[in-house]
Amino acid sequence: MNSADLCSLEKQVAEYVTGLYNSPDVPHYPYHNLTHTLGVAEHSREIATHYALDATDTFVLVVAAWFHDIGHLYGAMPGHEERGVIIMREHLAGVAADLPDAISGCIMATKLPAHPTTLQHKIICDADTYHLGTSLFLQTDPLVRQEVEMRTGRTFPNWRGRTLDLLQHHQFFTDYCQTLLNEGKARNIAWLQAQIGKP
Repeated sequence: MNSADLCSLEKQVAEYVTGLYNSPDVPHYPYHNLTHTLGVAEHSREIATHYALDATDTFVLVVAAWFHDIGHLYGAMPGHEERGVIIMREHLAGVAADLPDAISGCIMATKLPAHPTTLQHKIICDADTYHLGTSLFLQTDPLVRQEVEMRTGRTFPNWRGRTLDLLQHHQFFTDYCQTLLNEGKARNIAWLQAQIGKP
């Protein structure tokens, strides 16, 4: 496909997924929602641009970002990546198989614990957790907690301890994100440690 076709298809995917998130027939979650998905799509493009990926590879990443969490709307948290792949493949049924296959690989790369091996897979993993290295984390962490408690029916009195553990074990996989975001992540870790230390 030429870049104009890719651009048009990507726009159509964005409209389709936006429609799914905005549908009255699906649950609306505090964190896994259109705002998060838009952020992952934007950061995927930002990192892809830094590495000068071509139009096709960038398209694969951005479309994977659009679909990577859509499975949350149609079932429990476990297995949402696999459901996202199914929804993506149904939507792109008329597209030559190599593109949906590559998109599928990127969606599945975001499954935790992440062990990406290709640059594309590293990029989407970093785009998905980009906020951990920014001040946005201070807004998203309470939303993640709210959603997890809502979906599991459990409370997590030691939530900050769990989040601290997550951040300390998390890594950015691309040099770009390590340089850009590691310092911010260290600030978020220090903030959590200070909060946990408070009586």
